[in-house]
Amino acid sequence: MKKLLKYHLYIIGFTILIISAAFLNLNCPPNYDEAHAWNIARYLSLTDIFTLSKTEGHPFLWFYILMPIAKTNFLYPYSLYILNLVFMLGAFYLLYKYAPFPAYLKYLITLSAPFLQLYIAFARSYSLGLLLLFALLSIYPYRHKKNILYLSLLLLTANTNLACFLGALILGISYFYENIKVSLQNKTITTPTLQIIIVGLIELILIILQFYNYDTDITKHTPTSNTLISDINKALFPLNIYTYPILILISLYIFYKNKKYTALFFLISTQGLLFIIFHSLYHGGIHLHNFFYIYLICSYWISNTTQEKIPLYKTLPLAITAIALIFNPANQYKIADKHYLKQLTNSAVQINKLFPEHKQKILVLEHFDGNIILPYLNNNITLINQNATNYTTLKGFQESLHHMYKRINIYTLTDFVQQNPNLLLFRTCGKPSYYNSNLAFHLRYKLNTKYCLYTAEIKDN
Repeated sequence: MKKLLKYHLYIIGFTILIISAAFLNLNCPPNYDEAHAWNIARYLSLTDIFTLSKTEGHPFLWFYILMPIAKTNFLYPYSLYILNLVFMLGAFYLLYKYAPFPAYLKYLITLSAPFLQLYIAFARSYSLGLLLLFALLSIYPYRHKKNILYLSLLLLTANTNLACFLGALILGISYFYENIKVSLQNKTITTPTLQIIIVGLIELILIILQFYNYDTDITKHTPTSNTLISDINKALFPLNIYTYPILILISLYIFYKNKKYTALFFLISTQGLLFIIFHSLYHGGIHLHNFFYIYLICSYWISNTTQEKIPLYKTLPLAITAIALIFNPANQYKIADKHYLKQLTNSAVQINKLFPEHKQKILVLEHFDGNIILPYLNNNITLINQNATNYTTLKGFQESLHHMYKRINIYTLTDFVQQNPNLLLFRTCGKPSYYNSNLAFHLRYKLNTKYCLYTAEIKDN
């Protein structure tokens, strides 16, 4: 009983997280973003992934980690979900063990929607990023004693995703400032300062290799259904763009009053940079907008380098934010897509039954659908996109967002249909036949209540 009481946070917290992950992912296939990353790791080489970053927009680390299991499509999607869960449990282990928060606040953070309803089940690089961020904060009080480990974690964190890059950048700048002061006092470049410069140059090279000559048309033309303010309000609900800044200002006052200047700098920088990037560079989704909250947690963690538990009045803005976000329904979007995703994977099963062995090319004009069904298809099935490119090639992945912002070239498709007379079109079921100026499509197989396969033929004039 004493052990149960001693480790109640781990036992109860982990149980809640595991149950939530199982519930959210039970019979729910991966969505486009999850499947897309898996497909990239499965079909592309180490160097191809660096090439793809210029259009895909994500750093290499998550894809590299997926490669060992994705190359063989090992137990998809369960291996993907388990990997995500392991990273999230690792992140919460570090939070429970090292964060200088009282137990009640750790419970509130566990129960808040971004963690309990999204990241615990959303198998993307954000779980890895949270693990690395919390690892950085865990050794933050000992960063000068564990210099190499701290710098290695900074480098890894910077290469998970855009949001985590910002956190790593600000922590790196703070760490450089601390060490350059020592160098200036000693009138010589210290070894830690030199190591920071080397790591900074390595990261700069990685950024250039991955993102130099980035295709800016993609982010400009990616459609968004809501304004940025409305989407941030959704992520912060029941707080909003007006009430949340009040909690930030109170937090900044607490840090200033207690001379926690690094936490002050970190909070101002991360909150400001997130908004600037979402406004000017990339609109983002709720999985990115949640980092306003995540970096609020990080700033309070940074504010206490002694690792002693912070009293209630010093964490009240964070506690209020965590309590509010427990009631946020917007993070449940995987559940909202569950029926659609199950119909897609059911379609893949039916296609495998129709074509168990002989090779079959299937045209999929909606790239979201194509990426979701791809991991479930037999190797004899080849998916072709709107540019007549194989989905599994580097060129195919580079064209992954063409359906959003580029019109279909009917002449390219006409030539491809002419060269592949047995081609089938995968699409939502509708009329028995469809026609355009060059092509005719006729219903061939009804896969389920939503999706069908149509023959593709040159239209008779």
